[in-house]
Amino acid sequence: MNIDALNLFMRSTELGNITAAGRELGLAPSVASHKLAKLEEYLGMRLLHRTTRQVSLTEDGALFLPHAIRVLAAVDEAYLVAVKGKDVAKRVLRVSAPGSFARMCLMPAITRFLHANPKLKIDLILSDQMQDLTEIGIDVAIRIAALKDSSLVARKLGCDRRILCAAPAYLQAHGEPTSPAELVNHPCILLGDEDHWRFVGAQSHEVTAISGSLRVNCGESARLAAEGGLGIVSVSQWNVRASLESGALVEIMPCCVLEQTRDIWAIYPSARLISSKARAFVEFMIAEFQGDF
Repeated sequence: MNIDALNLFMRSTELGNITAAGRELGLAPSVASHKLAKLEEYLGMRLLHRTTRQVSLTEDGALFLPHAIRVLAAVDEAYLVAVKGKDVAKRVLRVSAPGSFARMCLMPAITRFLHANPKLKIDLILSDQMQDLTEIGIDVAIRIAALKDSSLVARKLGCDRRILCAAPAYLQAHGEPTSPAELVNHPCILLGDEDHWRFVGAQSHEVTAISGSLRVNCGESARLAAEGGLGIVSVSQWNVRASLESGALVEIMPCCVLEQTRDIWAIYPSARLISSKARAFVEFMIAEFQGDF
């Protein structure tokens, strides 16, 4: 069985596109299609439904995919042991993640992962900065961003849904806005370089300029400032869930939907040389969160 064809099959399912997977692996579209066709011929089954824009797994393909992943993981571990001289079974998995997200969402999932895999060890590095994963020895990075073109492999964990919130005391003192246009009369807590919020509706997009006395580069700090009554904040739903449940914050303008521009990703340097531990970690997180934050 051709290992390159297995790798192409796996990346095609992850990207939803044979041409994109082939490009990542240095293959022309016609060569990539031919390799997958030969793999299907060898197995005697159709693995992918093909359309002009995307591919999806057939029933046979869905059954075969976990076996293909295990074969590739075994080959990669053999490479690491033979070429790099490492005892992969004892190798620590290094994971990088944003601090707030790690504390609120990732740590419970990591705890369950380690209980399910007691022989593994994880080094968790908290960082909100995009870094060179290979240079600093990171196996998997969790990132919340609008993903740009990159040589890195990215698996989507879910959407970073954002909502507007304020403290009850603030709303009692200043009133509650009911439309984007009314935000001009309210101080807003600015996150990063934002100077406007964009709202989406069935018919139109509305952009509202925002201003306030505090700008921070950390969503957790923005939430705490809102809890202190400094104004209205646009915040990730996962960040504010406990505050909503406790009553420290309330959601405002729920009918006015903020444009969602960021997703939550598991990123790693190479689809070809990802260790079985890293692959297991990523697959566990995808199953754990199932897009729900």
